[in-house]
Amino acid sequence: MPMERCTKGLSLIELLLAMALGSVAALGLVQQYSGGQAAAAQLRDRSAVQDAGAYALSFLRRSAMAAGYWGCNSRSVRPNNGLNGGWAELFEFDLTRAVQGFDYRGDGQSIELNAWAPSLLELPRQASNGGRNVLVAGTGVRVDRLLPGADVVVFRRLETPTFPVAARIAPGDDPVVLDVVGADLDAGDVALIGDCWRADMFRITGVVANGPRWRLLRTSGTGLYDNMDGGPASAGASYGGEAGPQGAMVGRVITEIYFIAAGAAPGIASLWRRSGTAAPVELVEGVTDLQALLGVDLDAEDGLDGVNRYLRFSDLQEGHRIRSIALTVTAGRGGEARDFAQVVALRNLA
Repeated sequence: MPMERCTKGLSLIELLLAMALGSVAALGLVQQYSGGQAAAAQLRDRSAVQDAGAYALSFLRRSAMAAGYWGCNSRSVRPNNGLNGGWAELFEFDLTRAVQGFDYRGDGQSIELNAWAPSLLELPRQASNGGRNVLVAGTGVRVDRLLPGADVVVFRRLETPTFPVAARIAPGDDPVVLDVVGADLDAGDVALIGDCWRADMFRITGVVANGPRWRLLRTSGTGLYDNMDGGPASAGASYGGEAGPQGAMVGRVITEIYFIAAGAAPGIASLWRRSGTAAPVELVEGVTDLQALLGVDLDAEDGLDGVNRYLRFSDLQEGHRIRSIALTVTAGRGGEARDFAQVVALRNLA
């Protein structure tokens, strides 16, 4: 007897149920994948914020620790100015202010010079004529790109390594220094010659190399940034003694300006630095704020070197002695944002 073949398909209800179960499973997989992607993105943002804050603070900390270094006796030596311009006219080389800053006091939108206190009027900046308060045209800060709300912080120091003086320098002589591997001095640089008792700022007008010995010319001129005729008050004194240079050295004067401004990536703010007389460079992407407070000894004559109060730059008064600086940077990316803070002792300031 022939066997009957029976074939049976899925009913409509069974098909709909299978499709529904498949859709639920697929939706679960999609949600799991999306959740994983979101978590990974959040983790990347958190890691980027951590790195940005740490890097930004490391740059600021190194500059703060070196601020006010003029040589072997930085806390006692007060450099003399050998240029025609007064200290107040030479922002890039004003060695009377190892630490300086500008507090943002505006409405959170304005980037006018007076939105900062003190005003940014003396800041080396870009202008229609190539620049204001700059030795090299085209290297100033773009004020129009500054981020409203963030402070501008300035540190000044002597670049290291310094160049040891090769022999005793009599009054009026050009310094002769020994070449140092990994360092350089060029015509046009503003430098400081000093020992543990005195220091004089001058502009190098030429470098004459004779093997490992470099003769630094310091011809006088009439410009604001040129050497004055006859040199500063202490130029009549010798550097070194009869036996030799006795620790005298020469180094380039460096002013570092930190600020927050728009970065290369659209919509991203960054920490920027202008170092020496070079154009500003973008240091750390994703930094959205910079705030600074100065740890001040309100009575420098009481024999105690401790910090009495933390003040904004614009609140400093005559007689206040700066001992430390409290730095706070804010880093942000995506939905992540975090403040990073550190207090740095200013070891070279008396």
